[in-house]
Order: sequence, then structure tokens, then C-alpha cells
Amino acid sequence: MGDQFRRWKTLLSWLKDSHGMQIDNENLLVECKYAPGAGKGLFAACPIPPNTALFTIPATAMINSRTLSKIYPPLQGRTLSPVQMISLHLLLYKPPTNGDSEDPLFGPFIDTMPKSFDSHPLVWSVAIELGIRNMIHYQNLLSTLPPSTSSSLHDLKSGFWKDWDAIRSYVTSRPTTSKIPACNAAHLDRFRKEDLGFKMDYTWAWLSVNTRCIYYRLDPLPSSSLNMTLCPILDFANHAPHDTHILPVLPPVSQPPVPTSGPGKRSKTLGGDYTFVSNCEGVISEDTELFLRYGAHSNRRLLVEYGFVNIWNEGDVHEGRFDGEVDVNDIVEACFMAKGLLGDQIREILEQEGYWGDWTLHSTPQPAHPSYRLVTALRLLHCTEDQIQNEIQSWKDVLLGEKDVISQTNEQLWKQTMLDICKTISSRATENLEKLDQRNSNGTMPEWYHWAMGNIQKLWLEELEVASCVANNIIDGVDF
Repeated sequence: MGDQFRRWKTLLSWLKDSHGMQIDNENLLVECKYAPGAGKGLFAACPIPPNTALFTIPATAMINSRTLSKIYPPLQGRTLSPVQMISLHLLLYKPPTNGDSEDPLFGPFIDTMPKSFDSHPLVWSVAIELGIRNMIHYQNLLSTLPPSTSSSLHDLKSGFWKDWDAIRSYVTSRPTTSKIPACNAAHLDRFRKEDLGFKMDYTWAWLSVNTRCIYYRLDPLPSSSLNMTLCPILDFANHAPHDTHILPVLPPVSQPPVPTSGPGKRSKTLGGDYTFVSNCEGVISEDTELFLRYGAHSNRRLLVEYGFVNIWNEGDVHEGRFDGEVDVNDIVEACFMAKGLLGDQIREILEQEGYWGDWTLHSTPQPAHPSYRLVTALRLLHCTEDQIQNEIQSWKDVLLGEKDVISQTNEQLWKQTMLDICKTISSRATENLEKLDQRNSNGTMPEWYHWAMGNIQKLWLEELEVASCVANNIIDGVDF
């Protein structure tokens, strides 16, 4: 933690001297400390009453499309998205292994970011695709991911490479790099040759953006892709699945944005300084770690996007204390394929009605249950070919609330299929948990490898227990 503590002090000095941030004891109520299992975290520096301002980050100290727009302007008709722009900047100013970033604008902030993302699935997948680094480690990890997680990772990687292509095109579309001061001849050469090590550096930059950016209003349209930023100090806060100690105070949106620059300059409109307040009914004790909630995400999504999962204890799924979720798209799609032409016809109807895909099982709210979308799809799956038109109409009547079920026979059939799905989930989860136990027993592997294996193990245990709960409820005749 010594080097991290030094970087924390350097960051505070930079925020104060270069951006006019108030870092005295009355205006900065948090500090960076060692967090067991997480490396670093954000802690209360003193007792903090409810709804108290923890700190305010100057607009000029954040890395976003506004603070970088002059450095990376539209060139020859090419414009970078915020993710692409920030990723490019971090790539060009990535700190050396044992050194500091040379970025004259945000160097002390960049130096506080993670040095690597070895435990993130995207790194494993990209490294294998490129044919470099720790192939056995990465292959072992990828081969034990649940199918739905692998599918989500594939989608994430598609976006990752799309951003790389856009960045590379932006940089290499001109004979010189004079309009991008940070991009020197060596950088340009590595872009043009698509240097493998440079692509892995880009993986670090892209993940730094996608795992750490937060919502920040730069555009009046709330859903605009511009509304994101990297934010110093807050960047140290770790995730908690339910409660958050830190709440942002969003800048007002009633006026057009006002540019800000230089120490002490303040904007009270879009893109202004960002204040964070304590969110707690009682006083937060000194030395309490302050958590953020990254979002109400499933463990599958947390692992693919952030590289970790929410931890839960034995019995939490069965008792409804943990919101377990299982994606069953691959299993259900196979059920439709087995129906041949009739399955294709039913799929078309589900697509037209908006019920194709996104099929899940859930442990909460109790009783553990299949999602409504899944029940709806399975009911239509079991329409009989000779009565298909009548049963499709009955299926639509159920959707409209005009009927409770298509028929009692149909109810029995879809519930039996649901039991078969749960059996498939349980069987493959048990098989993969045995593989994980064998592969994780090798004590010579890096510490991050065992931690990553533990995350994957939690995903399989979640699938096993959720499927068990749903199956038991079907057998017991529970109505969903």
C-alpha cells in the first residue's frame, strides 16, 4: 500500500494545485486505505453525519469528452465516441511498469488506476485471440465459464474491437500526427502495424474506461453517450451489491453548459463540479469503508463487465437473501430447434410479440421462479401442431389477461420442460464445479488466478442452487 499511499498524496496535491480543489479536513472527508480482498478502498476520515458533502471534484479534473475534446477534435470526418476518446488518451499515456504517466494534464490521476486487469475475462479472451501471454492460465479460465457468460463476453469483445478499429482509423488516416500531440511517431507505427503488445495496452485502457466511468451530465439528453466521466477520488470506492454510502449530486440542467478552465473556476451548469454526499440514515463511523453500488447487475454481467462477482454465503439463495439469476437462453433455444419447422414458426411469433430471448431463472423475490418471459415462451413452445392456430390465440388471450392458461395439458408440458431445463443446469454445473476444484488445487498459479477461479465457481454454484430452488417449487406445485 506504500506506493498507492504515495500516489494518493500526489493526487491530492495535483487536485489542489492544478484544479483548486479544497482538500482540507472540512471539505475532504474520505481517505484511501488498504481494503482486505480489494487492495484499496475509500474510507471515512472522520465521523460523517447523514447527507453530508464528502468531497467536490472540480470539472477540470475529470477525464471525459469535454476535457479531452480539444486534444482529439473531429479529423477528416472522423469523430471519436467518449469511450473511444478516453481509451485513446489512456493508451497514449499508459504508465510504464515501474513509473508514472507522462500525461501533463491528468498524469497523477492516471497513476492511481489499476496497473493490470489480469483477472478480467476480456484480457483472457483477447490474449488468446492474439496468441500471447499466459495461454494455459487464460484457456483454463475461459473453458470453465458458463455458456451465458461466454456469450456475454463475446458481445463485449465485439464492442471492444469495434472501438479499436475506430481509434486506429482516427489516428492512422492522416500522413502525420501533428493534430494529436500525444501520438508520436512510435505510437503511430504501433497503430499501423497493429502491434500485439500495443493491443494489450489498449485492453488495459479500454477496461479502465469501461470498469470505472460513472454517469455525469454533459448533455441535456439523459441517455446521451456523452454523459460519462472518469472521476478522481471516487475511483477508489469499491462495489457493494445493495447499499451505497456515496451519492452524486447531479449538476443542474436548466442552462447551457459554461466552459471552465484553470484553478478554482466553477460552473454551476451541465458539466460543472461534481459533489458527492453521504447516504446513510445514521452517522458513518471513522474508518468505515464507503461503498458504491455499480448497478443492479447479475453476477454474470458483473464478471464480464467489471471482472468480479457479488459474494454470497451457503443458504442465501435458498433463503432468498441473495438475488440469484440464471440465463437459460442456450438451453431454451435448443428446445425450439428440436421442434424443426414448427419451432421456427413459433420463434417468429415470439419475435413479433417481443418475447424471444432474455429468458432467466430467479431466486428472488421468493418463491424462486422462471421469468415471465420464459414461462410465456415455454407455453407457446408446447402448442400442438394440429391445434396451433387455436392455441396461439389462447396464448395471446393469456398475455392480455383474458385467460389464465392455454390449457391444463399445456401447463403440465411447459412445467415438465422447465424441470428438464433445471436438470440440465444442475448436471453441467456439477460437472464444471468438479473441474474447477481440480484446476484450482494447483498452488503454483498466480494469486489472481485462484481469485478468478473463485469468481467462476460462484457463478456455477449460483446456477446450481437457483435451478434447484426452481425445480423444487415446480415439484411442490408452487404457482408462479
